[in-house]
Amino acid sequence: MSRRKHGKIDMLDPAVKNTVDEMIMSARFRYREIAEYIADTAGEEISQSAICRYAQGLCADMQAIHIAQENFKAIMQECAKYPDIDTTEGIVQISSNLMMTAVRSLTPEQLQNSDPLKIMKQATQLVRAASYKRNLEMKNKDIAEAGFDEIKQKFFIGLEKDKPELYKQLSDYIDQQKGTEEA
Repeated sequence: MSRRKHGKIDMLDPAVKNTVDEMIMSARFRYREIAEYIADTAGEEISQSAICRYAQGLCADMQAIHIAQENFKAIMQECAKYPDIDTTEGIVQISSNLMMTAVRSLTPEQLQNSDPLKIMKQATQLVRAASYKRNLEMKNKDIAEAGFDEIKQKFFIGLEKDKPELYKQLSDYIDQQKGTEEA
């Protein structure tokens, strides 16, 4: 987002400021009309050039918000295409794509003037983030599977001891299912 200065318009009563923002964003009012509205409503004299500068900053902020919303929408659409992918992986993929697109669009002159170490460092950071995430997922999966195996083992030992008939039925059923899968 742009770094707007906090001028007179930013200091107006929030209701007046919101109306000014709406007037600017609607593009139906001239700066002179907005200045008259502020003078009539808030009793503040603000120049048309100050309103113009404020409008430029406001539009830049709105554009940045719009771009952020579009990027988030793209991430969510990408994640929806691949149910096994999570948001982090989607961000990494989109970032990688944007970086590669940016590098491909450089002219030979821009490429010569760019710092290859900086580009490689950024690419390495993306790869490292993706690797770290995958490694963490594998560790979590291993821990969950080990916990499940432990519970399963305790369950079957307890079942064999406390309910031998049910244990035999369950064991026979599992063996039967194994036979159908192998066939």
